[in-house]
Amino acid sequence: MAVSWLFTFVAVKHLPVSLAGPVRSTGPFWTFLGALVWFGERPHVAQAVGVVVTLASFWLLSLAGRRDGVRLIGNRWVAYLLVGTLLGVVSGLYDKYLFGTLQFRAPTVQAWFHLYLAALFLPLHLAWRNGWSGPAEAGFQWRWSIPGIGLALLVADYLYFWSLRDPDALLSVVTAVRRTSVLVSFAGGLLWFGERHGWRKAPAVAGILLGLVLIVVG
Repeated sequence: MAVSWLFTFVAVKHLPVSLAGPVRSTGPFWTFLGALVWFGERPHVAQAVGVVVTLASFWLLSLAGRRDGVRLIGNRWVAYLLVGTLLGVVSGLYDKYLFGTLQFRAPTVQAWFHLYLAALFLPLHLAWRNGWSGPAEAGFQWRWSIPGIGLALLVADYLYFWSLRDPDALLSVVTAVRRTSVLVSFAGGLLWFGERHGWRKAPAVAGILLGLVLIVVG
């Protein structure tokens, strides 16, 4: 998950968030395929249609992205974003294995997860702090949003982990519900960052959401 975040953060730095959010939201599609292979989950007709709609919407998004000067095919930062998304899918499959098969408790996994994160990110922090990775682009500035984001992630992960412990919970459905957060990133790109051509991506974003709804209700 840490490597997924690194790839995603680098990609978001160079891509419009109204484009990066929808691309990232295709994660449920890849999770859906992984759940078919690994856990033997079988789709209903509506779920299969949802997969097709998601793929078609992703293609429409690629057309809309060209107006921002971003080509999804052959673009380095889009490739970073896809790598981050796929690594997140692998993490999601492993989560389902830990909670659905091994029946770990959420606090146990969260405790070890944050210890591992500290161990992985500490060398990167030291490299940045001491200039070993090149000159820092900006100094560190404390904001109260930092612990706020950390607390929000803690609560979100706790609820997500507990949902996976339900034997009837389908990973493909749970992940699809989580990815409706694309609405937040898309709206933020339009209203907060004032990104150009944002509304041209609306049909593709609506298609992605429709595909996710079909996967969930199916």
